[in-house]
Amino acid sequence: MKFDFDTTLDHKNNGSYRWGMSDMPNDVIGMGTADLDFNCAPCIREALIPIAQENCYNYRQRPDEYYKAISDWYSRNYGLTVKKEWLSSVPSTIGAIRIALGVYAKPGDTVIVQTPLFSPIDWAINGADCKLIANPLTPIKGHYEIDFNDFEAKIKKYHPSIYLMVNPHNPTGRVFNQMELEHLVEICADNGVTIISDEVHGMIIYDQHKFIPILAVNDKAQEISVQIVSLSKGYNVMSLPHAIITIANPDMQKAWMRQIQAYSFGYATNSFSIAAVTSILKGEADEWMHELNAYLFNNLEETLDYIKEQRLPLIPYRPEGSYLLWIDCHEAGIGTEELAQFFMEKAHILLDDGEENFGSEGKGFIRINFAVTNKILKEALGRIKKAFEEL
Repeated sequence: MKFDFDTTLDHKNNGSYRWGMSDMPNDVIGMGTADLDFNCAPCIREALIPIAQENCYNYRQRPDEYYKAISDWYSRNYGLTVKKEWLSSVPSTIGAIRIALGVYAKPGDTVIVQTPLFSPIDWAINGADCKLIANPLTPIKGHYEIDFNDFEAKIKKYHPSIYLMVNPHNPTGRVFNQMELEHLVEICADNGVTIISDEVHGMIIYDQHKFIPILAVNDKAQEISVQIVSLSKGYNVMSLPHAIITIANPDMQKAWMRQIQAYSFGYATNSFSIAAVTSILKGEADEWMHELNAYLFNNLEETLDYIKEQRLPLIPYRPEGSYLLWIDCHEAGIGTEELAQFFMEKAHILLDDGEENFGSEGKGFIRINFAVTNKILKEALGRIKKAFEEL
């Protein structure tokens, strides 16, 4: 490999949420929050250094190069034509979701989502004074599927203003295919439902699966959808917050822009974020991303093989995208509550408790972030094995 994913910073000393919480054991292994342990693509540093050397952070316009990079990236990777007037940005993905709920729904409206659901999205729905309607994903032989009958029946019964889609899905790792997306769009279009699509995990995709942005599905999707993406999960730029919003429908775009102008997001531009995003989308990090996917795929395969070979009492759901592994612990003999506490106490591993982070349908599950060095992964797997041996 050209890039080194086996060497990493000591994240216990750089303010990391995942590694550096004050109440953790000294030897804790951080496998919770969804960020990468690896150094970023070199092009990001190269894009940021000239700005730091200027040492002047005045109000700055988004250059034409930025818009061209976005348009070319969507065209190159997804065959999607994106016009400059479709584009805007806000500092965070969840923030974008919350604003979109305020634009396209009103207090008291219902919002339908696939569950289990990442809790900050639940907070956004509650913050908009909307009511969540769950369309639970159905687990079938280590794989989750959309229950379209339930989805359509609940739309007809509750008349939601919004379908809030998370694709690739967090925490299950599903990547919805063309047929599924077309069916979802058709149901929403026929029932007057606006789609808000959170696509933050779309850069990490495994096997032959293909991520499809909502606006690339068909013309009907472009009439009813808000597409939200951030490069944070794929390129580890969480500290350079920048979510790109793409809206093709002119009336929807007008309503959106009217709302975000009140936040001055178009004026208060983060020059570092713009430079990093432009560098990445121009293709300067493509080779790095290709190698990252290969490294993460190896970590995933090693984890799944280890669970099977060591006969650990865990049932993993193989992700089609993202670096997050959703694991059923119902048969593990450790109960279904406070599972994160079990792994912290017995293995000194910080991970995400399913119920705490993803609601009632996450009870009995854990989510593990395997975007760590392979050496750390091996250590973590050995600790998990030992924890079960000592039960």
